[in-house]
Amino acid sequence: MKLRKHLKRYSDLYLINILTIISGIIFYCFDRKPEIPIAIFATGISISFGFRQYKIENDKMFKELFQSFNEKYDLKFNNKLNKIEQKTKEDLNYELNKKQIALIMDYLNLCAEEYLWYTKGRIDETVWKSWEKGMKFYINIKSIKKIVDTQKAQKDSFYGLFEKLKIE
Repeated sequence: MKLRKHLKRYSDLYLINILTIISGIIFYCFDRKPEIPIAIFATGISISFGFRQYKIENDKMFKELFQSFNEKYDLKFNNKLNKIEQKTKEDLNYELNKKQIALIMDYLNLCAEEYLWYTKGRIDETVWKSWEKGMKFYINIKSIKKIVDTQKAQKDSFYGLFEKLKIE
């Protein structure tokens, strides 16, 4: 796993090194004419620069998504979900009111959006695992689970989130 991360992180540098070696071999094999090896080396640098730019843009998008999702969660859901959890602990037959049901629907939509971006490779695996753990916690609260079960019956809703979370 560490080797894979290392190779992914430094793939652009490895590409330049490999193309430098290939350029050297071609230089010696083709009567020491520098045009072909220089072209290969320049192509390698261009590709490497492209990889680096892609990684930077991907990191920027991740940061924006991460901040946006965490801000939405903190402002709208955290305290209210904790109150629902507390009330359900106190009364196992606790029923959600219309406002709380709307809150849960909004929360499920946020979770589905997070999952969508995770499936597109824009959310880091470590971050997703943390979010997933929190989702499972709230979704399995008895009063919330009733809403989830109703929504889960619609197979194609929420981008496959319930299947990913393995909600029974």
